[in-house]
Amino acid sequence: MNSRVIYVLLVEDDIDYSALLRRRLMGTLNKDSDLTFVVAQTGLLHEAVRYTAEHTVDVIVLDLNLPDAAGLATLERIRTAAPDAATIVLTGRNDQQMASQAVKMGAQDYLFKGDFNTELLIRAIRYAIDRKESERALSQVEAQLRQVNGNTTVSDQASKRDAANASEQIANDFDTLLARMAAQNSLALSELPNDNPARVHVEKLNQTINLASALTRRLFQGMRGSNQHS
Repeated sequence: MNSRVIYVLLVEDDIDYSALLRRRLMGTLNKDSDLTFVVAQTGLLHEAVRYTAEHTVDVIVLDLNLPDAAGLATLERIRTAAPDAATIVLTGRNDQQMASQAVKMGAQDYLFKGDFNTELLIRAIRYAIDRKESERALSQVEAQLRQVNGNTTVSDQASKRDAANASEQIANDFDTLLARMAAQNSLALSELPNDNPARVHVEKLNQTINLASALTRRLFQGMRGSNQHS
């Protein structure tokens, strides 16, 4: 089985707890997983910010209360420094209001240390990565569609047909991508507990996927009509 390498930055000032997380992610407890974790660790936010500027980071596991930062401001700073990395908040405070606010600010999940287990953390990492990849793929397709639509406004008739054909292919690819996103999102929703604050955002993402799928079908129909009259 091919193993995918995931680069994790653990931002946690409790040395013993950090060591536990590292062992569980990198050790034998993960031997049957299709993920291989490379874990870096720091106990200070400013060191974490510097690390993200110099290294590849897929997932940041972040304690909100550090010696040089506290509360949601910690999350805001790391999200600004590393907007492309998925972020999982890991905290000793079982505060649902703060959890909901953290997710609204861009965290993919919020885990309470008292409920921690390796399986839960790995599942949260999977979900966080899938959501980030879906967001990036959606942005890329939107950029391609804007580029193609821009080309059609300055092209001659033959180029318009070519651009329409290209747009139709992109629409097909996008529809396939949306189907994959819907499947991944449904899986994530089925694994999230009912009281997890991330559920409301996963449910909203489902609504967005359905809307995007409907818009893609309309776009596809319009492109086919344009091709027939060209």
